[in-house]
Amino acid sequence: MKVLMLTWEYPPFIVGGLGIACHGLFKALAEKGIKIYMILPTKEKVFFEIFSPLSADYPVAKMWNKKQIEPVPLKFYEFHYLEPESAYFSPPIKLLEKKIEIPKLSPKEISEVPIEILERINFILSQNDHLFLNVKTYTENVMEISEKIDFDLIHSHDWLTYPAGLFLKKYFKVPLITHIHATEFDRALGYGHPVIHEIEYLGLNGAERVIAVSNYTANIIKEHYKVPEEKIRVVYNAFFTETIPKKIKKFKEPVILFLGRLTIQKGPRIFLELAKKIIEGYHKKIRFLIAGAGEMERELMLEAASLGIGTQIMFTGFLTRTEVESALSMSDIVVMPSASEPFGIVALEAMYFGCALIVSKQSGVSEIIENAYKVDFWDIEKMAKIVIELLENSEKLKNLQIKAQEEVKNFKWSDRAEKIISIYQELFN
Repeated sequence: MKVLMLTWEYPPFIVGGLGIACHGLFKALAEKGIKIYMILPTKEKVFFEIFSPLSADYPVAKMWNKKQIEPVPLKFYEFHYLEPESAYFSPPIKLLEKKIEIPKLSPKEISEVPIEILERINFILSQNDHLFLNVKTYTENVMEISEKIDFDLIHSHDWLTYPAGLFLKKYFKVPLITHIHATEFDRALGYGHPVIHEIEYLGLNGAERVIAVSNYTANIIKEHYKVPEEKIRVVYNAFFTETIPKKIKKFKEPVILFLGRLTIQKGPRIFLELAKKIIEGYHKKIRFLIAGAGEMERELMLEAASLGIGTQIMFTGFLTRTEVESALSMSDIVVMPSASEPFGIVALEAMYFGCALIVSKQSGVSEIIENAYKVDFWDIEKMAKIVIELLENSEKLKNLQIKAQEEVKNFKWSDRAEKIISIYQELFN
């Protein structure tokens, strides 16, 4: 089976967990014989072939040159993200004028995408907004690049790629799967941007199947976007890295880690309040790491200083994958206090690297893990009590770390890939 994968992130283009999840999933799918054509939001009009596990790690970039496919002589990391040339004039997305040949596999009945929906997408993506113009340019590039690629279905990841998925479905007459890794309700902790909500609604309801990363997310899209339950399939994320986990002692004192984007959704301010509470209750030296970047970084630094705990908190800024793994290796406890977390790959990363873990009950990952503390994101008192208890009982801390490291071995991308393939097969005779 040949799948056209649309994603906004893939290593080394990583902003959050989406890129990590796509890498693990695509690699496992390729290992099971799925041929993947991936299109990223690059300035260069290229696609990437992932036909084997090795090519998932080192995707081959290709582009059209004189009606032939030729490898692009650029290394993967030399590609660039899209930037619209003008924010003041943006013509509509060009609709394909000719009927595209139906693929070799025979799909079951495909729902029609009304032309009014595509016209609406054209309108909202043509506004004077940098992000939406990037999405529009990506959609145009996908339409052009895909015209000569032979694929059986479209698998579109998160709202940024949903417009392209809907356009392709309309003109290629192939099934569309939309994968929802996070909703605007999660990111904004409230209603958020109305245009993003509209795109999410259109993309989710216009697909043959919707893959949600947890029951938590499935319930959100059923309640807020009215996605029919019979369309939804829950496939949890997994985690794998080639790095052999080992603990590194870089500080004499215990290390408590927050790892993630510094946005309201991830709860970094809650982590600061937690740090203050732990410092007040644990009368020994302790170190806190806040690893990640985001719009809240400066205000968090100022808040740490105003709370009088600035000397015990280290802000790392953005970390590469190698640096993330180093931060996990040197940490004793990881706290994930997200106010709304569709899944939370950070939790599995922490377990893999032998960290004790506290996760928010408002997270998808809490549905599948056992050897971790699950606490409401707002219950700082309870989280502080757990951390202090673990720090004062080294044997209990060590046992939890060992159990977590063993448990995470059960969450395999190969299992997730099998479930995804079964969803693909539902769409064909």
